[in-house]
Amino acid sequence: MAARREVLLATIAAGGGHVATARAMAEAVEEASGGELTARVVDVMAEHAPRLDARHKAGWRTMLARPWLVRASQRAMDAAPALSRAVQNAVLRGFTRRVTAALNAAPPALVVVNHGWLATAFTEARLRFGLASRVVVFATEPFDASALWSAPGAETVLAPSAAAAEDLRRLGVRPEALHVSGYPVARRFHEPPGREAARRELGLGDGFAVLMSLGAEGVAGEDVTGAVLEVARGGATVLCVTGRNEALAARLRAAAAAADLADRVRVLGFVERMEVPLAACDLMVGKAGPASTMEALAVGRPVVTASYAGLNELAVVRFLETRGLGRHAGSFAALPAAVAAWRDDPARLAAARSAAAALDFGGMTAGVGRFLTHLALTGETAPGLLSPGAFAAVDKASLAAGGPRP
Repeated sequence: MAARREVLLATIAAGGGHVATARAMAEAVEEASGGELTARVVDVMAEHAPRLDARHKAGWRTMLARPWLVRASQRAMDAAPALSRAVQNAVLRGFTRRVTAALNAAPPALVVVNHGWLATAFTEARLRFGLASRVVVFATEPFDASALWSAPGAETVLAPSAAAAEDLRRLGVRPEALHVSGYPVARRFHEPPGREAARRELGLGDGFAVLMSLGAEGVAGEDVTGAVLEVARGGATVLCVTGRNEALAARLRAAAAAADLADRVRVLGFVERMEVPLAACDLMVGKAGPASTMEALAVGRPVVTASYAGLNELAVVRFLETRGLGRHAGSFAALPAAVAAWRDDPARLAAARSAAAALDFGGMTAGVGRFLTHLALTGETAPGLLSPGAFAAVDKASLAAGGPRP
């Protein structure tokens, strides 16, 4: 029996968002292809350039702890996209050569990349080093794009929204290569467990519950502890996802015990099955991470943000506010009052759930799967297979009125 053909989802596990969208696309491809294709997710830089990968991830963790530095670096890159591309190509050239040679030994039917560095490296691999496999760039940021993604030679680019597509065109991506796709999330989020079933699994009773999501790295300052305790004192149960930050998890547990709130503060650490606490809660709060926000909306939970790091997260905040899907509290200290406002307004919660359902993450994800499957099997793009839904109408003008200024 002939071997099944493969779609390679090449990503970088810096934070959780890139891996989350890669896994969602892999799942969608396998469903759409009906067994004709396999899909494999690979932390590709860790495999082919481990020292560069380790430096990159360490640097990203350092920058996440200093959001002003993230925004400043994005502005600097955007001021000179051509220079940014040249620097990235120089830094990545050794990796680009190695990954090209490795993949050409057994070329996948299609390579899909979803990180800005990989957009640069794999476009260069196709244009300069003879990579045999067709490459699709999925530009992960939902509503914008920085010069990190500026790869004018890319042959196929999927932009989650019209707003992201506007930025990519401005940065030099050819209009004929660019397609609005919507934002894929794994099936377990757009087909989550019921609220009561999720609460039974977590041992939660009735009452208002809040999910505090702090990202895969659990980046938060001292102010998060006071916010968690104040939300719990207000009568809510707080589920705290602290990611890989074990020190933060320990600090929150100790503070809750000292305040006699251990029954209302549940520290979950790093969570693989995020659909369960999302389904169990009434509201998600925390950092404006794109992937975690989209997953919450897919489950039907509004999102209140306390902070944002890069300008991409600022765009997420604006989307939430202009669509009635959440709001930006501005700080962790302001979260308790923001949570109380949502808790005391059931009609607002219901409206946000309806607005989230209308986004149709299931349709968007299936459309991306159909598009990638068709390209892998035929070598032809078929934009009509995509189903971006409401994301196709989210442009720069519609976002301009919402959210804080950078």
